[in-house]
Amino acid sequence: MGVTDTILTKDTLNKLLSSPWRSEDTYVTAGAYMHCTFGTHEEVLNKLEPNGVYINGSPMLTVEDCATSTSEPGTIHGIPYTKMGQEIDGNFYSFGYCRSELHPMKLAERVAGPKSDPSYIIDTDPTEPTCGQAIYPCAPGIMPTASASAQSTLMSKPSLSALIEALAGAKPQWTNGSPNVSIQGVPALTSKSCLFCTCGGQIRLLTNGMDPAPPEFAVR
Repeated sequence: MGVTDTILTKDTLNKLLSSPWRSEDTYVTAGAYMHCTFGTHEEVLNKLEPNGVYINGSPMLTVEDCATSTSEPGTIHGIPYTKMGQEIDGNFYSFGYCRSELHPMKLAERVAGPKSDPSYIIDTDPTEPTCGQAIYPCAPGIMPTASASAQSTLMSKPSLSALIEALAGAKPQWTNGSPNVSIQGVPALTSKSCLFCTCGGQIRLLTNGMDPAPPEFAVR
């Protein structure tokens, strides 16, 4: 089965995004599937270290479970980029190939011409603006997110100093953690949680880790 054969189809994506469980704010466990709005493939969310809290035998996740696997820095035509390493040592690895115009390799194309790096594939999805164009491997870069308490302070007392304080303490984490349940002081991950990539993609949950995943995911 080739790379293009396993691209996440719009039909599967739309069915998952309209699943009944999404209508409620549910918790998320290890093994949940997620996707990026610019990625070609789904990815699995893992738990790196046990936290002692389980649902049906699977560990619950928190907003801090967003570490990407190790990547290797490099430059191409003076443009910095990252390439995923060989180890899956984070909460997740990659979303296949990236369709964003902000991908470093797409920026390099503007300097050195199309397909200046051999790692590309040609996008075959006719519903995408990038169909027929070169797209390059995804190496997620997670944007920092201010903590819930910092956001609350900023909303209650909006000011430049409050904004600076909120941004100074920001770190990569999922948004919309549970306001009621925390694990070791960290809000639990929920079905409404989201991450933002430096290439502009939004990373959202497709399954909650407890409901069955589509059979095609298991085949991969």
